[in-house]
Amino acid sequence: MNNQMGDPKAVDEQDIPETMVEREPVPPNVPDLLRVSPMDTTTATDVETSILDPVVVSDNFCRFVLLNKGILHSHSKITLAAECTADTDKRFFPLNIGVQSLISRCALKVGTKTLQEIDGYNYLSAYKDMFVSNEHQLEREQVQSGKCISHEFRYSNATDTNGGAENNTRAPTYGLENGRDYATARNSPGEQADLEMHDWADVANVPVFQIALSDMFPMLKQTQLPLYMMQEQVSIELTFEPVNTQRVNVASSTGTQTVSIVQDQVKMIADYIYYPQELMDAYRQANSTISFNHFDYRHSKLSVSATSTSGTTQIRNLGGAGRIVTKVITGLQADSASDASILNQYHSISPEASYDFGEVPAADLQNGSLTVNVRYNDKFLYPIDVTNPARQFHNTAQAEGMVPFVTREEFCAEGVGLTGDQVEGYAQNTGDAPAEKGILGRFNWLSYRLNRNERVNSRGIEYYWKYQGLNNATSAYTQRTWLELAKLTTISGGYTSTQLA
Repeated sequence: MNNQMGDPKAVDEQDIPETMVEREPVPPNVPDLLRVSPMDTTTATDVETSILDPVVVSDNFCRFVLLNKGILHSHSKITLAAECTADTDKRFFPLNIGVQSLISRCALKVGTKTLQEIDGYNYLSAYKDMFVSNEHQLEREQVQSGKCISHEFRYSNATDTNGGAENNTRAPTYGLENGRDYATARNSPGEQADLEMHDWADVANVPVFQIALSDMFPMLKQTQLPLYMMQEQVSIELTFEPVNTQRVNVASSTGTQTVSIVQDQVKMIADYIYYPQELMDAYRQANSTISFNHFDYRHSKLSVSATSTSGTTQIRNLGGAGRIVTKVITGLQADSASDASILNQYHSISPEASYDFGEVPAADLQNGSLTVNVRYNDKFLYPIDVTNPARQFHNTAQAEGMVPFVTREEFCAEGVGLTGDQVEGYAQNTGDAPAEKGILGRFNWLSYRLNRNERVNSRGIEYYWKYQGLNNATSAYTQRTWLELAKLTTISGGYTSTQLA
């Protein structure tokens, strides 16, 4: 008896359950892709890449038509290039947006419906690209899309009379970097050090750059299009920047030439994702209707005179009546900005700083100010108008969910740490006056998150703003604004419908 009790083989093996988890049978209408259980098939994916030529292309417009197969990968690319006919002088794309300067409008369409359209895309990109990290711009975007706003410390020459041994370990200023050393004396001895573009980035060499679809259409950052479930034609339309001088920048002392789109290089690299066929068929049958929320953008602009608006509160109606608006993005451009600069027209200028390094504070030596607020549904977004640029920077970071990768001087022209060294002949520590060429105060993009989750009433959204210290140059300014609107898109039976919320 003792031996029988101590023998583990004597235990009835039928009393041991095969599993400790009891599962109810999975309903047959649930596709395998959604089942929390082993599947009879593999989930290995296959990616097919197609190089598509546009069905329509010119120096002003192009259209791509996608094949209704697989799932469109959001990081599919569109390639673009520009050239200056019979010209070998140095030109480069604006450093903050790169090849995106060539596109003024982009639209994603299904049949006759527009899923997402962005007017003023190249200007809006100047805001969006502030949130791309310096390292990412330097190591990847510079080569992929031609943009590079990355920073490094600038050490003075230790052997110079204005330098000294301490400059081996101390950097009095900072400036832009692109992986190259600053050249000493661009044209003649005594000039500032100069950072030149890589040879492969010179437009004279006709570089081909890429833009990801998710950068053109932010909705694709969250949702990939199931093309195989869509019966209508899916197309992408690009309208190119019509102003010749706003397509690329010129190096200092280089004349302006006609810039044209290299039509042979306008292509789409489309990646189609495939799962096993039975898995995709089951998903289509179980999800005949798919709905997803995303955003669309409404662009408006207004001419602004520094002399007539300085020191007075202006009220501008931005629209949005009857819509759910989640964000307002604004920026002010100097109309006199040209291709003979670092950023071209794609900037947002801040009020001017009227002091130099080492000056004693005085009444006429100060930064200009910008006072802002947003009113909708009969209430102000902020109980007190916002004048402090640090608070405006914070509000912009809160609206986007991350901090912009730009410095205080680039954002609001406060401080004296930005180097006077040049980029392609343009001093970096200038820019808060319209005719200046650098990056000082040229990233003053402001964003406001409308956090009450309310539909805007018939009065629309009102933008209150007041500039004090805006440079009173003869050139005018243009204030651009985008409203981020909630939108609902539904795919049912292979056909798409979309409408603003």
